[in-house]
Amino acid sequence: MLLNTIRILFFGTIVWGVLFLPVPSNVDLIHNNLPFFSEGYLFGTDRLGRNNLALFCYGSLSTILIVIPARIFTIIFSFLISTVSLIFPKRSDFFLSGFVSVSLSIPSLLSALIVISILPESPFSLLVAILVSDWAIVYETLTAKIREIQTSPYIAASLCFGAKPYQLIWLHYLLALKSMFQFLFFSGLPTVVMTTALFSYLGIQTSVGETGPGLGEQISFSKDYFDQSPFSVLLPIIAILTLVYSLGSRNQKYET
Repeated sequence: MLLNTIRILFFGTIVWGVLFLPVPSNVDLIHNNLPFFSEGYLFGTDRLGRNNLALFCYGSLSTILIVIPARIFTIIFSFLISTVSLIFPKRSDFFLSGFVSVSLSIPSLLSALIVISILPESPFSLLVAILVSDWAIVYETLTAKIREIQTSPYIAASLCFGAKPYQLIWLHYLLALKSMFQFLFFSGLPTVVMTTALFSYLGIQTSVGETGPGLGEQISFSKDYFDQSPFSVLLPIIAILTLVYSLGSRNQKYET
């Protein structure tokens, strides 16, 4: 009940802010560092005069627009690599085993930062960076489940009737992995939220379109002026924590 209430308030605020508040991209030094409950600015403004509530709403929306596609992209890519091991088991084991081991040994954040530094700055680069940092773990989880499915009598019966690998993937593996896909999606969302926020804090562009600065960038920009505009720092922190809590709690419910 409490979780649902938090979700309704949080996502409802985001929708309301995006619909009725202007994009916080204009500088207005006349109205900078306004305090809480200022006229026309419920949570005041930052040191550039941008509406803190609008920054909260648009920053959260931008994070969601990056996090969800990035997680879906990672799961799809890892599954496609897993299907290669089903169609070409001997060759894939030889090439993938070492490559996956190396990927798992490199810190995920380091892998993502390397990709970001190589590719031009864009939302697609961010998706690729998150993919590179997470795909090996997702691949290992899917592969373990696939090996379990391979021992089922349904697979054995299908092979006896001459089923091809692609037919097994479409008719058996996809259906059997449905719950695993759901688990991987919700369990990985909090991590991607934190990674995106860290990228934004380091100055990497994480906004999608004209949505203003990301949540991490808001914290980095206003942290030295906390005494003048505390909500410029507190609101993006609250947004990050609420996103992690709201998205991660679905996974806890699923596991139980």
